[in-house]
Amino acid sequence: MNRINFKFRNIFMIPTALIKELKVWSLLLLSLSMLLTQSCVSEDELDLPTEVDTTGISESVAIVSVLRAIEHGSLREEGCVQFLYPLKLQFNNNLSITVSDFIGLSEVAINSTIDQHINAIQFPFIATKGGVIKNIENEQEFINLLDECEILTLRDEFDPFFTQCFDLIYPITMLDIDSNQVVIDSQSAYFSFELEQGFDKQPKFSYPIELLDYASNTNISVETPFELFEIFDTCEKCPQLFFRIDTVQVNRFLFVADFEQINDIAYDWYINDDKIETDGGAAQGDNRLIETFASGEYEICIKTSLPEGDCFSGTEYCQIISVDACPFVSYVTEEINSNTFEFIANFEAKDLIDFTWAIYSNDVLIFSELEDSGGDNKLQYQFSAGTYEVCLEAEIEECPQVLRFCTEVLIE
Repeated sequence: MNRINFKFRNIFMIPTALIKELKVWSLLLLSLSMLLTQSCVSEDELDLPTEVDTTGISESVAIVSVLRAIEHGSLREEGCVQFLYPLKLQFNNNLSITVSDFIGLSEVAINSTIDQHINAIQFPFIATKGGVIKNIENEQEFINLLDECEILTLRDEFDPFFTQCFDLIYPITMLDIDSNQVVIDSQSAYFSFELEQGFDKQPKFSYPIELLDYASNTNISVETPFELFEIFDTCEKCPQLFFRIDTVQVNRFLFVADFEQINDIAYDWYINDDKIETDGGAAQGDNRLIETFASGEYEICIKTSLPEGDCFSGTEYCQIISVDACPFVSYVTEEINSNTFEFIANFEAKDLIDFTWAIYSNDVLIFSELEDSGGDNKLQYQFSAGTYEVCLEAEIEECPQVLRFCTEVLIE
């Protein structure tokens, strides 16, 4: 195993030259004279010890995620994570290098290929987050750091694409949290395993693995996490569906779909797994659903699949609503003077339903007034001497009984 230790006197020149050489030669077989000739550096710029120090170098999917974040522009030198250099890294052919600053790390990220890429880092190393120094001892602490800074990890990138763009070819072998090998023979077994391990943990595959790519209907062999990330970049995941809910009446709701590709695709509305209608731009729909419900709990979903693309198995977005079609109604009474009173509706759904103020004398209706959504939910009435029953009444579609709240008023 060789190690090349760069001091990066000219950081722009040296990493680029090195990476170009990595693509052309197997550096494990190069002589020192060839390296000096091709990389434009002098002997004092190279540190080639007789013994290679591999202490603490471990395979790391987290470092692959860091290099992806740098390449895609989501991690910058002044970003959430800042490393204390030098960092010792290792390529997938066991060649070790030392990177002296962020520019060198960026050069490695930009020039990575499937044949030649970083897949290991030396632990421990020091990083800072928000000015706080962190000593990163192992891969899990590295992953935790990335999560804190919202840098996408393998878990973050794998989950949106799995079952949308591809499936695993079973059986596969995975490592549990204790690094024991577990054979997974089906998709349901995979989900059971991940549920047991915890979906906040990183998926740990024993490579190579095979994927069934839905778009091309072909099997793809994947040798490393780097290759798996490359597949993510070629896969167009399902659209991120969404709808909002507006309450029209106490048991009547308006659902309005709103997502980026809404004008290009068709999707279906479901209520408790029953398909209601097809909507979306491709179906010349209005992206709205309005429904009246009886009391109960309902799951409202929009679902779509794109058989001609990567979103083969489809995706969905759901919300659950609880409906009380027969809400409790009530009012409070305030005395204005000896024979004048004000009645004020005070129940939760008062602005969602139409109701009637009704005044009875000896069971005969002597006054009524409709209170609709534009009303003030109040009634002021001047009484003559006698006994009266003042009621708030409402009839609601899907509610089997009339809603009613009454009190007695005695005027002497």
